[in-house]
Amino acid sequence: MSLPTADTAPARRPALRIADLIVAEGPEGAERILVPGLTLSVAPGEIVALRADEAASAAALVDVLAGRRRAQYGVVATGTRGLSRRVAPLRAWGVAVVRPGRPGAHRTGSAPVLVVDAVGAGPEARDAADLAHEAARKGKAVLLVTAADEPASAADRVVRLGTGPARRTAPDPRFTVEALTEAAVGSLTAAGVAPGRAALVARVLVDADVRGHFSHGIGLLPMYLDRLARGGIDAAAEPEWLSQDGPVHVLEAHGGFGQVAAERAAADCARRAAGTGLAAVAVRGNNHIGMLAAYREHFARHGVVGLVLNISGAGVAAPGAGRPTLGNDAVCMVAPRESGRPLVVDFATGTVASGKIRHAAHRGEQIPADWLVDRQGRPTTDPRELDRGGAVPVFGGHKGLGVALITEVLAGVLAGGTVSPLVHKQRAEPDRPMECSQLFLAFAPSAFGDPPVDELLDVLAGAVRSGYPEGAPPVHLPEQREEQAENAAREHGVPVPAAVAARLGWSTGPALAPAGGTR
Repeated sequence: MSLPTADTAPARRPALRIADLIVAEGPEGAERILVPGLTLSVAPGEIVALRADEAASAAALVDVLAGRRRAQYGVVATGTRGLSRRVAPLRAWGVAVVRPGRPGAHRTGSAPVLVVDAVGAGPEARDAADLAHEAARKGKAVLLVTAADEPASAADRVVRLGTGPARRTAPDPRFTVEALTEAAVGSLTAAGVAPGRAALVARVLVDADVRGHFSHGIGLLPMYLDRLARGGIDAAAEPEWLSQDGPVHVLEAHGGFGQVAAERAAADCARRAAGTGLAAVAVRGNNHIGMLAAYREHFARHGVVGLVLNISGAGVAAPGAGRPTLGNDAVCMVAPRESGRPLVVDFATGTVASGKIRHAAHRGEQIPADWLVDRQGRPTTDPRELDRGGAVPVFGGHKGLGVALITEVLAGVLAGGTVSPLVHKQRAEPDRPMECSQLFLAFAPSAFGDPPVDELLDVLAGAVRSGYPEGAPPVHLPEQREEQAENAAREHGVPVPAAVAARLGWSTGPALAPAGGTR
């Protein structure tokens, strides 16, 4: 029997549609993918067998369709109900889930879609086939889920689950935060980077991993080292102040490590704003600076509100476009709180940070179809298309494009005398400095009459929570997910994609206690 691809659609209008369904288990960043971006449809009267290579993957899918489990991402829709991008809970309206050999299995009622759970069918394989054929004769759309070939032979079509790049065969190595930082410093100093600068770059990269933003973490280190060897990064470059008059200071990075100029700019901006009420630093001629939130402590320590904007090389497509022409620019706000962690809002102007797509490629995983379009402007789940000329769509349609253009004017035109279409892409041109730019702004509450910042932030948080009639989900505000990720990193260690660890010549970090932290 020939095996159609997962997105092969029947000619009839489907009664069941599954799109980009991802189901995983384990902590974020170290999860095992059980269902890797499944897309399929089943028409009335048709039997589609989903043949999984592993019983755990098939069982996870059945649990999602039965409402016993939540998926990380994706859509399940039946009949005329429209597709929804809500991840959890995925509701399978009008779906009956039955298991062969159980009493009442043949009484499926009026449900237009039947899911036959034949994962552990064994001797009940024939009963599973009978169930499927009986339901199909009644005009039901039948999805027969199995981990064996025998039940699948009863189907009109077979879709295989678990083959291809989305499967992970081995866990990623995990490091304590300290061991990961030490390893990164070692790789940088071995490449000729001064110890102080190596420690700064390592801190920024590890901080991103610890906060759960693996797109900006150690996965970037092999590229940094390659650019260092090829001349795109000058490890010895010393940032130079071009102007230190008035509220705006201008810093020329001279193509060094982006973190060096960014750290100096954040420190200067926050310190001056604490004394004068308002300060800005423009950084030009720079390279990649990592996660913008990595510089939050300067603003928090001085009790000022910080705003950081960054432009990067072209990787984002405007609404409806298929070619990347704008940078996946970034915006970060830090609002300090005396009562605890600052409120940090950090996001890219693309639907997703490009690094998240590359992180998926490192781990051999597929991505949601709305993260990337290929060179023909078609949605794709293959993260490798990013470096084949694909593009990340700008978030929020034309409103997202507006945010991107605001960032371009402030961080590009004003701060750097440039715009993202002129910035060199760090992977495509490893021998050239990016020549990107950033704008750091800081505002002291004292200059605005000392408003009750903590109290008003509490009101904002309460307003967000009050919008959930059944109670807010555990993560409903920025910085909550990061706090969870930090706790998990301290307790379970930080995962590094095996492909990245291999390129860096690293082995697994120190042994980790299963639940009580590192030892």
